[in-house]
Amino acid sequence: MATTHNISYLGTLSMPADRPDAKVMIDVDHVTMAFNIASEQLNSLKEYAIALSRRELRFKEFLALDDVSFQVKQGDVFGILGTNGSGKSTILKIIAGVLEPTRGFCTVAGSIAPLIELGAGFDLELTARENIFLNGALLGYSKKFIQQHFEEIVDFAEVRDFLDMPMKNYSSGMVARIAFAIATVIVPDVLIVDEVLSVGDFMFQQKCERRIQSLIKDHGVTVLIVSHNNDQIERLCNKAAWIEKGHLRCIGDAREICEVYRAIGGRTGSPEAEKAILRLLEMKMELPEELIENVFGDDRYCTAVQANDFVSAPGKTVILTNSDSEAENRIASSLAGLLDASLLTVQKDRIPDVTMQEIKHGNPSKAIIIGDEEQVDDRVLEDLAHHFKELDVERIAGSSASLSYNTFAFAASHGMKWGDTAILVAGPSLASMLISPFAFTHKAPFFYIDGNGTLSEEEKSALQSFRRIIVIDPDGRHPENSIPADSDTAFVHFTEKETDRVNEEVNRWRATDLETTGRKPLESLLVTSPESVIDNHVIGPLAARLNASILLEDPQDLDSIVHAIGVAKRHYPNVRRIVYLGNEMRFSKLNRQLIAKSILA
Repeated sequence: MATTHNISYLGTLSMPADRPDAKVMIDVDHVTMAFNIASEQLNSLKEYAIALSRRELRFKEFLALDDVSFQVKQGDVFGILGTNGSGKSTILKIIAGVLEPTRGFCTVAGSIAPLIELGAGFDLELTARENIFLNGALLGYSKKFIQQHFEEIVDFAEVRDFLDMPMKNYSSGMVARIAFAIATVIVPDVLIVDEVLSVGDFMFQQKCERRIQSLIKDHGVTVLIVSHNNDQIERLCNKAAWIEKGHLRCIGDAREICEVYRAIGGRTGSPEAEKAILRLLEMKMELPEELIENVFGDDRYCTAVQANDFVSAPGKTVILTNSDSEAENRIASSLAGLLDASLLTVQKDRIPDVTMQEIKHGNPSKAIIIGDEEQVDDRVLEDLAHHFKELDVERIAGSSASLSYNTFAFAASHGMKWGDTAILVAGPSLASMLISPFAFTHKAPFFYIDGNGTLSEEEKSALQSFRRIIVIDPDGRHPENSIPADSDTAFVHFTEKETDRVNEEVNRWRATDLETTGRKPLESLLVTSPESVIDNHVIGPLAARLNASILLEDPQDLDSIVHAIGVAKRHYPNVRRIVYLGNEMRFSKLNRQLIAKSILA
């Protein structure tokens, strides 16, 4: 089982010129910060006193920081990265003098301007004018100093028209403007910034960043920045450190630290997987631009449209299905292969605009709705009739189990011939998703058994006509035993967790089919995440039309990434195209490069 990597220390990556003669402004020396957390909840002072007198008060120690050491020199812009709860804000509060470390030492040379909690110390019942003096006093500024810089503070905060309004009527962004203006009115020796640049509106964030850059460039201020924005750390900082779960993971050049953090930060996985990914990161190579591509949309409906457009799916017939149901989508996918049709998704009660525009663009002559009124109600059919007067619309109705046979029968009644293989499925699973490209190309219908694991007499009769039946059986119920098949029928049995075996078998079948028909072999990879449940509804037609093998990778699990890299290198050395189903929020640019590097290495 994967474990959170929070122990190993990556050490010092390449550092910018360390300037040995530069003054050390911040020296964090083996700092540990422990907090005592009560082992049980006490709701009153009385309960606390009773527990204390009975010696029943118990605490457990939580290490927010564990033996952390680093130095920041004069003129450095030093960034700190890490996931929530990793100890970033704690270390800043220790440096600012707000907290005293449990063990170790922290020394700071010169004056500090801490931008840690903007707005702390404001009285929202007072006006902005009154709060400027109050907050300034809390930061150590004299009344005379605030009077001298009052206009400067007001101009930066852009709140002149609201100075005498109680701050309880201010927006959070207006409060942040005033707090930032007060805190940066002087030129400190050390500026400490904790996620300040993520508050307020976009224009205010830009204004804050310009003020900080001015302090850095014009006054040589040493800056310590904590931010979740890697690009911001990379842009502003020359050095950086990554702290994870209280441990210093690595320290060095800001660009390198940000690259490492993007690749493995905040993810689960073994130390071995982490090292394997770091080795790939260290490999410098030029990747062909045409090698890596993406298919994604702004939402599930747009993704289905983009998938169709990516492979130039034919538009004469369009199949519409509710995007919420895997069973309906798998059944629709196999029917799309039989009819050589486009597959699009709709909501239960309406056709999304992006889907409607795609239908108009394709100008189909026929539309088939998959599912009964529980999945797609009559308002969708009314929309189609209203916008497309000449469109022939049919519905294949039924629940997941009955819909299987009804789709099989619909095709037969329209003179369409299925292939020699059927797929018998007990329920949603990764295995059925991996088989869907084969179902598309081989014209193999999906049959979903009901909740009792039984088949209707009609289904049993239909299944007897197939030479091969692929069974995906998660519960070991062996529904195929109820099929009175003749001796020529072959059964291939998978459990839902045998994803590697399913992939290997399916790819072998598809490669044989391609070779038999004289088409190109599988030279593309379609990478998707097991978590992309909705997007994966369109993966059957997409992978089939791309002649692509499906590769599963969970980008949040380092072991899953390394497993995918290994599979790609062993089984797909001749891949000429890698397509990712998902945007950069799911598969980062760095993540997408790892598989390509492993294949080309």
